[in-house]
Amino acid sequence: MDGERLLINFGVIVGFLAITSFWIGLSMWMRVDADKRGLPGYLWIFVGLVTGPVGLIAYIIFRGNRPVLPVVHTRDELIAEAHKSHHPSDFTPENPDSTSETDSQ
Repeated sequence: MDGERLLINFGVIVGFLAITSFWIGLSMWMRVDADKRGLPGYLWIFVGLVTGPVGLIAYIIFRGNRPVLPVVHTRDELIAEAHKSHHPSDFTPENPDSTSETDSQ
């Protein structure tokens, strides 16, 4: 009987952690997507944490067909260029000539 109770408790804990992880991940995705579309991301992460999947439905309805902001496309293009040109990880587009201390030695 103790082994069965232990297995049930383990299943409940794993299920709770899985649902909680999904809920938090859903809220984080809502925040990132809201920021990309010019909506207040921290408001939507709060809504997602409080309401869960119901908040997702509300977010999708509220978001509508808003396009991703142009600045996001520009950022993605700069990141792709940096990866193609093999710039060091501390490369910034504002100061492309800067190199780290270890590269210059």
